Amino acid sequence: MELTDFEALSFDCYGTLIDWEHGLTAVLVPWARQRGLSLGGGELLTRYAAAEAAAEAGHPADRYPDILARSLRLLGDALGAEVTADDADPPGARRLQSSRPAPRSGALMSPVPGVPSASP
Repeated sequence: MELTDFEALSFDCYGTLIDWEHGLTAVLVPWARQRGLSLGGGELLTRYAAAEAAAEAGHPADRYPDILARSLRLLGDALGAEVTADDADPPGARRLQSSRPAPRSGALMSPVPGVPSASP
């Protein structure tokens, strides 16, 4: 097999290039604590992943920021915890998927160590 045998290569950047777990944990743990939930990061990630899978299955054409917002709402429903408009608005959700602080502010998804910056 040669690299030139392929016209295109694709891979999932979350978990490969983006430290998805660390970024989501940084959001979910404080959100849960503010609502009196004592779930740890691992449990929140597991429950969030199930909510995201349901959001993606139910709305496969949605953009990822909308999936993030819908997923947080589903997680809140499952845990009986409030999800405010500020928690789940798509612009707020967009900061979750941003890998760099600029041009978006409040980036929480950082590259895995060793991944070079794509910005000039």
